[in-house]
Amino acid sequence: MMRQQSNTNPRKLPRQGRSRATVEAIVTAAAQVLIEYGYEGATTARIAERAGVSIGSLYQYFPNKESLVAVLIEEHATEIVEIMQEALDDPRHVTLIDGLKAAIRAGTVAHRVHPALHKILHEQVPRIGRLGTAMDTERRITNAIEAFLIRHDQELPPGTNHKVMAFVIETVIEALVHKAVIDQYELFSEGIIEREALRLITNYISAPATASAVA
Repeated sequence: MMRQQSNTNPRKLPRQGRSRATVEAIVTAAAQVLIEYGYEGATTARIAERAGVSIGSLYQYFPNKESLVAVLIEEHATEIVEIMQEALDDPRHVTLIDGLKAAIRAGTVAHRVHPALHKILHEQVPRIGRLGTAMDTERRITNAIEAFLIRHDQELPPGTNHKVMAFVIETVIEALVHKAVIDQYELFSEGIIEREALRLITNYISAPATASAVA
């Protein structure tokens, strides 16, 4: 028998200032409790207590723990996209390499904020049913990188496929930074992971474009 997925949508959206403040306190408390106790130990009772509200008030807005985690996943995804977009659109980054450095730095900053929470949210994406959110986040970042590459086309080898290159760059940044956050956090020391990511991407973008098909 297939396990029925829990409802991960909020019961209702807050409309007044006081109710919005209550929801914000609950969501903030959920993040804190997840970091402190992990996913299994983060009960709605603990979250309500940390938020300073009754369990009834929590259930007024969120039907279960999963719905709270879903909100955190959505917020985290939005934050990552905004940070990357801001870095790529910054007019101070006048060269291609300047922008790529900023994008890599933005990726490390976005993932290093509460790494324990990042790990939990990443692990819960399939369970909570937010694979679509994760894929949309990657798509939006890839589109931002593609637009940046097009603006700097004169610095790229002739015949560059901007869409493919953007996909590869986004994948490299996401994979390396996420892997470092989860398994080798010491690589963030002295900017090691940023330098290695830049070295990898710089070598890739400087290689002549080829039209040969993969067999």
